[in-house]
Amino acid sequence: MKNQLFILLMALGLLGIACEGKDHDHEHEEEKLDLTAIKAALQEMENAYSVAQDAKDADGVVVYYADDAQNLPNNAPITKGKAAILARVKSEMAKDTSNTKTSFEVVEVMAAGDLAVEIGKSTTKAADGSVVMTGKYISVFEKRDGKYVCVRDIWNNDKAEGE
Repeated sequence: MKNQLFILLMALGLLGIACEGKDHDHEHEEEKLDLTAIKAALQEMENAYSVAQDAKDADGVVVYYADDAQNLPNNAPITKGKAAILARVKSEMAKDTSNTKTSFEVVEVMAAGDLAVEIGKSTTKAADGSVVMTGKYISVFEKRDGKYVCVRDIWNNDKAEGE
């Protein structure tokens, strides 16, 4: 999975280099991107994802993804396409009896043109409010029909205490 993340980050770097060679008007367009607004929009999406996940609403979770999205879940193979992501999410939800709540925090956003990359962290809490797990993720979004949708994401959990 590290190789896939490296390839993704390299591709985004090449995108940045390619954008540098564009005409002057395009450079001004890039400067107009409001990272604060993009970060707020992505945080709204993460909040909705969290609410849907906690409610075991798989359809609500996959609204987050583009039809051609791929995600790279922790300890599992790549899931390709919204339909496959929905099937995986439904299966995971059916097996989950933990009664935990997970929240996501957008930590950093980078954007160019119609692409945005989010780096975030997750916190999972038990019913009593105690933290049972933390993690981190990177999600890549593309603006389609005027709104961002996730096209790629990868996540993993932090090492639990005592491991």
